[in-house]
Amino acid sequence: MSVFDSIENVARYEAWFASHRAVFESEAAALRTLLPHGTGFEVGIGTGIFARKLGIRMGNDPSEAMLELARKRGLLVYRCTGDRLPFHDGYFDFTLMVTTICFLDNPGAVLNECRRVVGPNGSIIVGFVDGESPVGRAYQNQAQRSVFYRDATFYSTGQVRQMLHDAGFSIDGVQQTLFAPLSSITSAETPREGWGEGSFVVVRGRSRQPV
Repeated sequence: MSVFDSIENVARYEAWFASHRAVFESEAAALRTLLPHGTGFEVGIGTGIFARKLGIRMGNDPSEAMLELARKRGLLVYRCTGDRLPFHDGYFDFTLMVTTICFLDNPGAVLNECRRVVGPNGSIIVGFVDGESPVGRAYQNQAQRSVFYRDATFYSTGQVRQMLHDAGFSIDGVQQTLFAPLSSITSAETPREGWGEGSFVVVRGRSRQPV
């Protein structure tokens, strides 16, 4: 049973974003800078909090408890895992993953599936807490005491870039945010290009054309 199958934990997840609104707004701003035009799909949509903010109407998640809230937000959702999406090749212009990659048992399989459903001209946008950042290190140090992060794997930006490359994507944009401790962020930060300073990083990859 996943931690996100619990109604109580889903409520705690939503409450965290409500009490860290400026953090959420900062992350959404960084994601928006790299979001392409077209039809998108969020892999690991959860409660739909990011999808709704970013104008994405569809997504999937294995947790029915989270999808119940996503439906209430007016989103079209599918209960399934990210390595088996019920769409034909090239169905979407882009896929999005936000703080999802750290919870995946097999990130490579999910990224390969994202590559399939966006086809040869599509993109993927991955937002995550960098494992080498201050927030990433703090989460790892507190993992055994955390309901949400005890089974998470926090990857570095270099590791995420390599996984995207292995799945057939070329990196064409990186943004970062959360430059201060989370408790001191009281207004949305302006994202910056690159990585190594901010704790939340967004990487965009474009499908590589077959040789």
